[in-house]
Amino acid sequence: MENITLGQILTVITFLITMIGGITTIVTLSRRFIKKILNPLNERINEFQNAASESRNNIELELIKVILANFTNDVEQGTLKSQIQKQNAYELYDRYLALGGNSYIQEKWKKLQKDGKI
Repeated sequence: MENITLGQILTVITFLITMIGGITTIVTLSRRFIKKILNPLNERINEFQNAASESRNNIELELIKVILANFTNDVEQGTLKSQIQKQNAYELYDRYLALGGNSYIQEKWKKLQKDGKI
């Protein structure tokens, strides 16, 4: 320890600072490179997720439309429905509207409500 000079200590400190700076530069460049490569992939994944979500919503909307069409037809024909069936139909109708449903189902639903059948 007695033979270590101030110059040697400064050389080691300079070496460490240079090494840390080099590592920082490599990490920064690597991050930029990875982002540049992965960004298009992330965009494609987001597009796929959006398309899948839209498709799922369309399928759900069509399924609810069929169920509500059957329900309203039954009610028009005089088929008695339990309170639970009516409550379920109301929940489905709310979801149908939330998904953007607007068609003859809405007209039939409002008519049946006006007539006091549901």
